[in-house]
Amino acid sequence: MTSLSSSRHSNASSRPRKGSDPGKRVHQTPRFSLVELDPRGVVDGKVVSGGFMGEEAPAVGTMREACPYCKGLPLQLVLRHGHVIRSHLVCRTCTRCFDAIYPDGSSALSVPGVPIE
Repeated sequence: MTSLSSSRHSNASSRPRKGSDPGKRVHQTPRFSLVELDPRGVVDGKVVSGGFMGEEAPAVGTMREACPYCKGLPLQLVLRHGHVIRSHLVCRTCTRCFDAIYPDGSSALSVPGVPIE
C-alpha cells in the first residue's frame, strides 16, 4: 500500500463551523492522503500472466484529485455497485486504484456506518 499526500481538496466538505452564523457557510477543506489500493480488493477479476484483469468498472465522474503517477491527469470516481467491491478512485491511464483517507483513518469515499468489505 502506498500513501501519497494530496495537495488538492474535496469540494464536498463545506460545513458550517460551530458558533458561526448558520446562514453563512465556511468552506473547510479536508486534508487527506491518497492511498494506493490492491486492485484485487477493489473489483472482481482474476490474476493473469501479465497482472490482474478486473471487470469493467464504470466511472461516475471526474475528480479534482490527480493521479500522483500520471502527473496532472484527474482521477475518476467509481462507486460500489455490482462487481465493484468498494468505492475508489481510479486513473484510467495507469489503472492504479486509490482511496482518500482522512487523518483519523476513515475513508472519504465510504458512507459512515457502512462497512468496507
